[in-house]
Amino acid sequence: MIILLDLDGTLTDTAHEKFKPFKDGKQQTVISEIPLIQGAKEFILDVQAKGHKPIIISDSHPDYVNIIAKEIFQIPAVSLTDKPNIEKTSNYIQSNQELNDLFVNKDNYIMIGDSWLDVELGRRLNITTVLTKFYKATSIEERDGIGQELKPIKMGATYYAKTFEDVIQIISNPKKNLLALEAIFQGETSDKMVRFITKHSNGNFIAFRCLARQEDGECDRFARADKYYQIDNPQRNQDFISMLAQSVSNYLDRVSKFPEYKWDYLTYVSDKKTTNPPNKMKEIFELINSNLNKVKLFEWSQDVEGNLRSRPNYQARRDFISKYLKTIDGVEIKDKNIIVIDDQFTSSATAHEIAKQLKNKGAKNILFIALFYLILPIESKICPKCGKLLKIKIKKVDGTKFYSCLLPKFRGDGCGYIENIAKQ
Repeated sequence: MIILLDLDGTLTDTAHEKFKPFKDGKQQTVISEIPLIQGAKEFILDVQAKGHKPIIISDSHPDYVNIIAKEIFQIPAVSLTDKPNIEKTSNYIQSNQELNDLFVNKDNYIMIGDSWLDVELGRRLNITTVLTKFYKATSIEERDGIGQELKPIKMGATYYAKTFEDVIQIISNPKKNLLALEAIFQGETSDKMVRFITKHSNGNFIAFRCLARQEDGECDRFARADKYYQIDNPQRNQDFISMLAQSVSNYLDRVSKFPEYKWDYLTYVSDKKTTNPPNKMKEIFELINSNLNKVKLFEWSQDVEGNLRSRPNYQARRDFISKYLKTIDGVEIKDKNIIVIDDQFTSSATAHEIAKQLKNKGAKNILFIALFYLILPIESKICPKCGKLLKIKIKKVDGTKFYSCLLPKFRGDGCGYIENIAKQ
């Protein structure tokens, strides 16, 4: 495997602003002053011994990057000037026969880094990505993506790693380390998830977790927007629904291994009476294998008008849910720990509003689990007719993808060109 590695914050512990003069080439790099992430050298030696080829991909100054790559790690390096720099990265790959031959199968590549820029570069290359968290940032830097919490997650990495051992496991068993629902689609069992918000208050917490990515634009082959749209397809089959439920069951197995939390209820966000197909979440919910007490806690008002997706912003969505989705009476919620299942996590409006309603009724700990979450858009293919950026769209009928140069009537500025995407 070709392992593309970010440098600062991934191999070297140089995210702190005091290293900026070195990284910008304004001060000569002194190797003895460059601290390494614990285990970095051992990691490089380990993957090389296993037959992999690590290459540093950095947007720091070439003089800085090259001396570290040569004198500390003894591996090749590419300095991009900026990230994501798909053109320079692609040119480097194409200039090397071995790298270019392996790039035909994108499973031969992986991108590892600590910022959303690293994940974006990997997505533009259509290869798997690992978002690392090896250090605690002391400042926030927009250009380098340092210190940001939500945006790197929203960029939609394939994997997450807190240690080099995590990375080794991912490289050794890539499919088994996928997110729980993405692994199901590959015939594997996983209990992995994406950690979104965790709020602690008075000894209790509210946590939001997601089991798969719904990509918007270029991404690796494991992100499944096509599968997300199948939820709304009246022709979906029972095997598909069972797979969705099984992924939740697999993650709940992991949750059950923390005995300090006794979960009282497992519930779900019910569907509106106008939902087509009807009771889609109820059908998934009933197939989830769990010893927890399954209850229905939420109900949409009979007079609900419109839908959540048409709301223009986060606050409008919160207002919509607050008005029409209510916690039903008849079930004791005070001092209870509750797990809520939903189909998608987009703006977090549903999750926050449900958590608020449950907290207002005295609930203690709340775990909100979404099957899919929408990741940030990436568009890198140019329309051959008008030069506009093409948008990846999904046919809701069968989940197939296609490039579209969106016309103004579809909120675009393109010419209407359509190009099919080969299935991966």
